[in-house]
Amino acid sequence: MIKGNKIIESYYDVDSTLKGVILLVLAVSGNFVAETLGCKTQKLLTENMYAKHFVIFFILYFAIEFTTGDTPQSPIHTFKLAALIYILFVFFTRMDIYFTIATFVLLVIAYINSSFIAYYKKVTPKEKQKISIMETIQKYLYVTMCIGIIVGFSFYFIKQRREYGKTWSTTKFLFGVNKCKSMS
Repeated sequence: MIKGNKIIESYYDVDSTLKGVILLVLAVSGNFVAETLGCKTQKLLTENMYAKHFVIFFILYFAIEFTTGDTPQSPIHTFKLAALIYILFVFFTRMDIYFTIATFVLLVIAYINSSFIAYYKKVTPKEKQKISIMETIQKYLYVTMCIGIIVGFSFYFIKQRREYGKTWSTTKFLFGVNKCKSMS
């Protein structure tokens, strides 16, 4: 348990959070099926970055609700957790490719480790030392991911701000643009 943190109250929350992040990445990657939506909805989601972020936030909110299982949670708690994950997601998407890949690899390793922890707790709960080691590894993975995201975001923010100079817009940096300069 992480002491002193009211948003993340247990490993269960962190595990649910991890599942929510992976679900979000899959949902965003599923963008290739957007053509199945109505034409006006396609237009809104194609042209309006705020609408896209609104959808992302509520995908997160609902993903957290789905991954918590039968345990009832306060909607305010879920909203705060969704906001925290959303901020980390925005930071994650605003890093250079090397930080993004490294962080994603850590995310996958953390998910697999989390699966092993849950498995060992159910199948061999007497192996407390093995479970304890894996939980310690999990803590280090989470801390390393958060540090990587913050450092990667900061480096990329500074790089982009220098590159764009007088035309810089923090809002555009955070919420994105419809077409990246590098893809033109």
